[in-house]
Order: sequence, then C-alpha cells, then structure tokens
Amino acid sequence: MHLFGADDYLTRKMESAQDMLLLGIDTAVVRANETLMDISEAEYGWDPLPAAERAADDVLEARVKRVWRVYEAGGRWTYHYAPRPAEQPAFTTIAWIMNHVTLATEMFLYCLQTGKAAGDGLTWDEMDVSAGLGAMQGRVLESLGAARRYVSGLEAADLRRLTPAPWGEMRPVYLNVWGGVIEHTIQHMMQVAVRKERIRQQY
Repeated sequence: MHLFGADDYLTRKMESAQDMLLLGIDTAVVRANETLMDISEAEYGWDPLPAAERAADDVLEARVKRVWRVYEAGGRWTYHYAPRPAEQPAFTTIAWIMNHVTLATEMFLYCLQTGKAAGDGLTWDEMDVSAGLGAMQGRVLESLGAARRYVSGLEAADLRRLTPAPWGEMRPVYLNVWGGVIEHTIQHMMQVAVRKERIRQQY
C-alpha cells in the first residue's frame, strides 16, 4: 500500500483529476491507519446495550433494531442492514462500520470494473463478511489498495465514462470513486474515531 507523509501535501503535484483521486485514496488509507490500528478486540465488538437489553434487541428485525452488529448465522458471518428513516438510525458497532466500509468499497469497485450494478452477478448477501479484528484491519486496507490500482490504470478519458453505482444510477467513474470509496471511507473513519474515544471514556 502506498503511503505518504504530511509534507507530501505540499510537494505532491496535482496535475490531473486522476492525481486528485489517488491523493484522496491515499488520504483515506492514512485516516484508516490512524483510526483502526490501535483498536482492541473489546472496542471492535463493543455494544452499548447491557446483556438483558441486547437479548431483546437480537430478535428484532434490522429495520427496528437499536444496534446493528456483525454476527454469525447459518455457518457464515453477516451484518445487519435494512432501509430505515434517517431520523431513526441504529447504533453501529466498530465491527459493523469496518465491514460496511470494506464491502461498499469492494462493491463500488465491482460496479466500476464490470459495468454492472449490485445484484447483477454479485449481490450484497453474497459478499463475505470478515469475522475478527485482525482480518478486518487488513481487509480495509486491501480494498483501498485495489481501488488505488484500479484508478492508477485509468486513462484520462476513462474518468468520465459512465458506470453504475451499486443501486443502478449511471455516474462518471470519478464520481463513483470519489463518493463510493474516498468520501465514504473518510466519513466512516471519523465515525469510528468518535466511537473509539467515547468507548475509552466509558460514555
């Protein structure tokens, strides 16, 4: 994985849209490293509900759950997800956020490389969810590395080529990379940082 120091913001030349996308991905990598590399196993799976309340929450559907988690079902790992009103969000564990970021990056990359939306050859349910902090830390960076290699191989004209977002909307390559990989990752890394600090302060 390509990393860069703080002084690279001053010395790195930005001569194209591709350069900006690569800088964005590298920034997401730095933020992921800063945020995720010192997380403990306890913080990774930390849940705000006491045991009795969690048992009641476990049997609810994702659309009404208080907490979305990574969990095992039918011999494989998965995680909660369902449409719900923006004003009624679920609390998401750090494990959930890390998996969400990685699967979104991988799905956007699938759409970019194949020209297919989610559900056309690959569904969200078919994507593997990683169980365990160590595997997840590496997978976050691996997915960003794959996105970087993809962007590095593009020609200038490719950046404006229309490709589907996972939900099917046709958008330029640069917008899918920026929104689905760079911005999405950085926003969620900020969320993890807040989760981590609040856990350490015991809320």
